[in-house]
This record gives sequence, structure tokens and C-alpha cells, in this order.
Amino acid sequence: MASYKILDGAMGSELIKRGLSLPKHIWSAEANIHHPKLVQNIHRQYVDAGADYIITNTFRTTPRAYQKTGLNRNKACQMAEKSLIQAVEHAKNAADPSTKIIGSIAPLEDCYKPELFPGRDAALSEFAQLGHWMAETEVDILILETMNSMEETEAGLCALKGIDLPLWVSFVLKDESHLLSGDRLDDTLNMLNNFQIEMVLLNCNPLLRTKNAVDNIVDNWHGDWGIYPNLGRGEPSVDGCITEYESMEKYLSVVEYALNGGASVVGGCCGSSPEHIAEIKKLKYNFAE
Repeated sequence: MASYKILDGAMGSELIKRGLSLPKHIWSAEANIHHPKLVQNIHRQYVDAGADYIITNTFRTTPRAYQKTGLNRNKACQMAEKSLIQAVEHAKNAADPSTKIIGSIAPLEDCYKPELFPGRDAALSEFAQLGHWMAETEVDILILETMNSMEETEAGLCALKGIDLPLWVSFVLKDESHLLSGDRLDDTLNMLNNFQIEMVLLNCNPLLRTKNAVDNIVDNWHGDWGIYPNLGRGEPSVDGCITEYESMEKYLSVVEYALNGGASVVGGCCGSSPEHIAEIKKLKYNFAE
């Protein structure tokens, strides 16, 4: 088990757990503007629990998402940028001096529906805009998060190529060997070799799928990698609402399996909480002993 860093846990499912009803389309982005203290408090609880990295609440701070609420293009851009900037501010306000802030950029439509990808031309433009906004906020790292197809991942990486920030990529899977789109995971990892990628992760996948896919990462990726799985039972919930949770014991067993395989970063996705991150921190102390 090598030395490793700790990623934070879920934001959306924590907002829901604490009483918020997340709206369609922009989902957790609304909280950045209307519930700033709650967003900041959740980030802070993850830092206090032991997170070395916190991911900004920017999964849906996009003009495309805001336009779906009925706003025109100009107003949607204004609101998206405002929400994104505030999301980064909330993360920075919660961070310790040593905490790294990761700016999250998600699939442009729906992370669980790769067939909705709007095409390469639209993706290049929209990912570039989001990357520019993120760079201006001075986040430490950019992550293309919960990517579901090789085509959209490649377009996003091309759009962000000129931005002078470390790039991470995380994938959501159909099974241990394929992205949700059906693209082979090994082919996708090979495509990443055309770019300067500092970290590859698996996120928002059920625990067993995550564990089974770890060996694929070990066999096909020679750089740093990690996991932050979904804690709900069964397939991930499209609205972030989770009614049945996997046990802490099962979660930690998957984390340990990844760490024994050489994972550099571990954390949690939907359904995880500061308690899960605190347990990973205990693992780290136990390992150090």
C-alpha cells in the first residue's frame, strides 16, 4: 500500500440529506448562490475529516444547464459564471492552506446519458469557456469529471489543452471494462496518452464495479490513479437521491483493495459523507503505524 492522498466526498447528496430540494437542470448549482453557507460548511466538514483535495460544486454551473431553466443565452452565461465563481470561493473559504482545490467540469448534458453528447464542435467551444472561467478563479487542478464516452473526453481535453493547470480525468462505467457509452476503458486510457494527464480516476460507480475495474486501471494505465465510488446500492440515481446505502465496511474494503493496487487518491462520490472521509483518514493513520 503506497502513500496516498484523500479526496472529499459528495456534495449533491449531502445537500439533499440536509433538506434541500435540488431543481432540474442546474441541480446543485443553485445552492452556490442561494445557500452559500451550507455549501461552504459541507466543504469544511470534508476538510476537517481529512480531505487533502476538495472538488468545487460546479457540476452544473454551465450556460447549457442554465438555458434549460428558460433563460436566454446571455443571461444563462451570466448566471453560470456567477455560480461557478461563487462555488470556487466557497471551496477556497473552507480550505486549509494545504488543501488543493479541484475545479470540476462535467459532461455537457447528462453524465449517465452519453447519447446526448452535443457533438465535437459544441463541446470544444463550451469546454473551452468553462476552462477559461475556471483558470480565472485560480483553482489548483482541473478535472473532467464523470466522463462517460471517449469522444466527449477527447473533445474536453482538446479544449482545455492550452490551460496551464494540471488535468485530471474521471470515468463512469457501464461495466468493469467499458465506459457508459460502450467505449472500451483500455482504449480510452490509451487515448489519454496523447495528453498530459496527471491523474485518472473512477467515480460514481457502484462499489463492486469499482473494485472489478481497478485491475483494468492497473493493467492499462501507468500513471497516477484513484477511485471515488458511489455509495448507493444498485445503479447510480439520476437525481442524486439515494434510499439504500452500502455499508461502511464494504466501502472501506473497496478503498483498501484500490490502495493495495497502488491508488494514489481515494474518496467518495454520491452518497458519501464526511464520516466516510474520516474513516479513510483512520486507514491512513493505521497504515502509517
